[in-house]
Amino acid sequence: MKNLILRTCTGIAFVALVVAAVLSGDIILLNVFMVFACIGLYEYVKLLDTKNIRISWWFYVTALVTYFLLAYMRSVKLLDVHVMLIILTLMACMLLLEVFRRQYEPIVTAAYSVLGVVWIAIPMSLVNILAYDYGKWTLLVMFILLWLSDTLAYCVGSLLGRHKLCERISPKKTWEGSIGSALLTMTAAGFMPLIIPQLSLTVWQTVGMAGVIIVSGTMGDLFESLLKRSLNVKDSGNILPGHGGILDRFDSMLAAVPFVLLYLVIINLL
Repeated sequence: MKNLILRTCTGIAFVALVVAAVLSGDIILLNVFMVFACIGLYEYVKLLDTKNIRISWWFYVTALVTYFLLAYMRSVKLLDVHVMLIILTLMACMLLLEVFRRQYEPIVTAAYSVLGVVWIAIPMSLVNILAYDYGKWTLLVMFILLWLSDTLAYCVGSLLGRHKLCERISPKKTWEGSIGSALLTMTAAGFMPLIIPQLSLTVWQTVGMAGVIIVSGTMGDLFESLLKRSLNVKDSGNILPGHGGILDRFDSMLAAVPFVLLYLVIINLL
């Protein structure tokens, strides 16, 4: 009971922080997710340390500069090919440093370095781009649907779950929980334009976005579970009592936000 109360209080505080950041505006959102990115990158490096995979300090430089360039430059309308060339140059330097550091299995450390930038820094920065290009209400709805999907999958799975979704990676996930969550989340998505009239999406566009979130979010959750299982760790950190680390709380979002952005770009082109 004590752990449940702690988990609930932590969850409420975390949700309140994210919602406040989303609704507060560009600069606060950028800085809050910069902090999240820094913590997530630190957790990632500590996870790799458990297997004696030690990546260089240049990883932090590349990841944080990538976050800043993508998130901030977009907000001042300076995101262009030159920014992308800078990021690619930084990543090339990072790869060269890893390969020539005389570490055990340098290709492995180089691959993990690239993974950290792509999996953590870029999605965290895309949160800001989504808010800037499509509005804070669209970003807020994305988070609401992510949280609904995760919570409903757990609840439905606990009540009705019989068939494992991917037992090798995440033994607690079931097909019943995933399907039930998908149906309920997409139903809830249909009401979002009515509940939040500021939302610039139609009912069917919001339902479509929910579908993208459900599939990509589930894949993100499974990916982090696979990573932790391969490293023999339970949680990415302990900064959120009862929940683990920042990567544990953002696992679904890190995978979902690039696909949500792609979906929004496509429907705006149609």
